Amino acid sequence: MSIAARSVGHLAPIALILLAAATITNSATANTTMSSQPQDPTSKINPMGAIVDGEKMINEEDLVDIPLRSRASVLRERNLMHLLHEEMEEDVDATLARWARSYTHENIINGGGHHSLLRNDHHLNNNERVDIFKDNGNRHLQEISGDGTHFIDAWVGTPAQKRILAVSSGADFTAFPCKGCTECGPIIEPYDQTQSDSFTTMPCGRCVGGQREDVCDRNREKCIARGYNLVDKSAWTAYEARDYIYVGGANEEMVRLGLQDAGGTDVPKRFGFPLVFACQTEALGWYSSQVRDGIMGFSTARTSFVNQMVFQDKLKYPRFTMCFENRMMMGMDMRGAGVVTLGGYNPKILDAPLVFVQNIAEQGETRYKIHVRNIYFRQGGGQSIVQEREGQSVVKLNFDEELFNAKNGGTILDSGVPLLIFDESIHDTFMAEWKKMVGQPFSFGKMMLTENEVESLPTIIIQIAAHDGVDKSFNPRTVPNMAGDRDPKNPFDGLLAIPASHYMEYNPSTNTYRAKISLDGKLGSFLGMCV
Repeated sequence: MSIAARSVGHLAPIALILLAAATITNSATANTTMSSQPQDPTSKINPMGAIVDGEKMINEEDLVDIPLRSRASVLRERNLMHLLHEEMEEDVDATLARWARSYTHENIINGGGHHSLLRNDHHLNNNERVDIFKDNGNRHLQEISGDGTHFIDAWVGTPAQKRILAVSSGADFTAFPCKGCTECGPIIEPYDQTQSDSFTTMPCGRCVGGQREDVCDRNREKCIARGYNLVDKSAWTAYEARDYIYVGGANEEMVRLGLQDAGGTDVPKRFGFPLVFACQTEALGWYSSQVRDGIMGFSTARTSFVNQMVFQDKLKYPRFTMCFENRMMMGMDMRGAGVVTLGGYNPKILDAPLVFVQNIAEQGETRYKIHVRNIYFRQGGGQSIVQEREGQSVVKLNFDEELFNAKNGGTILDSGVPLLIFDESIHDTFMAEWKKMVGQPFSFGKMMLTENEVESLPTIIIQIAAHDGVDKSFNPRTVPNMAGDRDPKNPFDGLLAIPASHYMEYNPSTNTYRAKISLDGKLGSFLGMCV
């Protein structure tokens, strides 16, 4: 993974480059750029982001840029702005609880003592109903994101139907409700597969999803897929289906055809590709959210959106970049919220060299995991890793790095998590050092602050273990976002600066700020969208 970030006032693009591996090896890249194929372990990565002795630099014509939509824009389109205002009034514990409803903690599942949740799936016979927490050979598709913070407009089928899908780097599958889905929410209009000439159901024997062996229904006609969580017992049931999908990249061709919008046309079939997705037949609890139509999976699973594009020869490289804009909403400003670049990254969006860090996920895991080695506070703030003025002191927090990273086998990167979640083991040192530096206790409540006061709050600097293939022939002291002299034992580690403009959320209706940081992470450590 590689890291590069920039920020200008309250317009704060956050670029994350990830290498999303289909069968993930222990070497992947993040800025956020992701790659869906294992990288050549003999490749070396230099600090400017070029992979040498391996793949060549990516040409712009190999990239597809897709606009991201903010949560606010989706809520406004659906006349649900009251939900956003309610969320801004939440304290961080309420936000954490709301997000955690969708978190599947694999250690609980594998550790025994699981909670039983029987699936009353109306599409299965009584003798087919199963306990989805029991290891019965069924595929449990991972989905650990919340309602979503950023969204993509997608057009599916022939003729095309519009879907608004939450971008989730923690989801293995693209999944959304289909016609006939029960309890899928009163506002969402399910995808009507009966109106698409190109829709097909994946037959038994050609099931593609999951990390376990393929599972068919009792009649051996469909590939059954399920998603669930342990917190509020929300769940969904689906079957694998395939249809054409289009998300962008053919703007010039559409102009020549006189098309301004893909809806109701054959654009997905002309310019898209056939995507295998989870066609939901039942969605309960959070999964019936009225905020978005479904999720678009960007994990490292072979079923992820990017991997399927590569398998269909629509992308040359199995990588993608998420560049978020953490834009403060002034009035009803609902402009774009960034861009997803499929196929790699565009160096034009970066104003700092890429620094590559290690994806420590084990073979077969599909999440993006890093090892956080150290965390620092920099006095007086600053929008990047480079100090804005002389004399800004930096203090290292005293915590057990192994304990901090232990619960999930590392710190998880997830685009759908709305918070910066630190493991509870860091609570005491975080609070103590904050009070020393700021002069008052860290507050989770609403605060009346000026813009200058926010910008002067400490910048949080996270040190992340370096990529195994980093080129060590150069001097890391010459690269600003490498540890260098800050950690002589690990000088090639990446440094990620998180200014207060990222971790403090502004509510224009009350003219207050609130920290989007949790120090009570009993589920482990997560670097969410605000990073």
